[in-house]
Amino acid sequence: MDFSQQELENSARSWHYDEAAEAVRECERLAHDTEDVRSYDLFTKVLSESYSKAIITTKEILTLLYHGYPEGAMALSRILYESMVVMQFLYKNKECEGLLERYIDDYAVKVSRDRIKYYNYLLEYSQNEEERQEAQRLKVEARKEHNKLKEKYQEYLSYNKQGNYLHDYWWVGDVIKSRNFSAIQNEVTLENLKILYVLSCYRAHSGVVGSNVRFGTIFDETELSTKGSLKGFAIPLCFSLVCFGILTETMFNTVGADCTYIIDKIEKIIAPYEDCLYR
Repeated sequence: MDFSQQELENSARSWHYDEAAEAVRECERLAHDTEDVRSYDLFTKVLSESYSKAIITTKEILTLLYHGYPEGAMALSRILYESMVVMQFLYKNKECEGLLERYIDDYAVKVSRDRIKYYNYLLEYSQNEEERQEAQRLKVEARKEHNKLKEKYQEYLSYNKQGNYLHDYWWVGDVIKSRNFSAIQNEVTLENLKILYVLSCYRAHSGVVGSNVRFGTIFDETELSTKGSLKGFAIPLCFSLVCFGILTETMFNTVGADCTYIIDKIEKIIAPYEDCLYR
């Protein structure tokens, strides 16, 4: 542990960890108390699954912040942001015929594609003949499923030297001109959040910036820095709670549940630090 328990508790108290954790627990209780999501439409079911993951991710972020690891918290905040952007986009365009179905089928596209890659790996490297035969059989099945999906969505296929394929954001279809995450962001989010998203990506990917520039510390090339920091919580705290708050509003407004009191708590927690959102 990088810090004493007393240091951790004093730091957590300064940025209201207990209140933030309680706000997430209230979201969890409200979600469980809301009428069974299976009685709602398909969009609500998809949103509920995304929101369940958002609750878990927010718990993980607060845990990392509590123990003095703002870099890890910022990297995880990327997940919340991306989920928020996609759910806002789907919510905004939920009347667009076929969009939600394509979004759901995109998961099947990725699963079948990854299965094919895995079975190819087994066929190339496995020394067990029985395992190789089984891999060949399963690869054929996965290939059939993948081709079936490409046939279903052939108007959205892209092409390269290896052939045709469904790229990452093919499911956007013709809702917006460009089928990429940047274009989706432009439809639903604020410029300051996009800038913080870039910071979160730095923390999630290796590289000079991601490796060396740290919240709450001064980079010193003369020594290794392996200790956490209790000073860099503001940016990941605000970024993650803003994204979680937007997801919370989208979720409970969709099912007709009042979450105003929770949003008020979240806004109160980030208020002393929210200037970091506009730097």
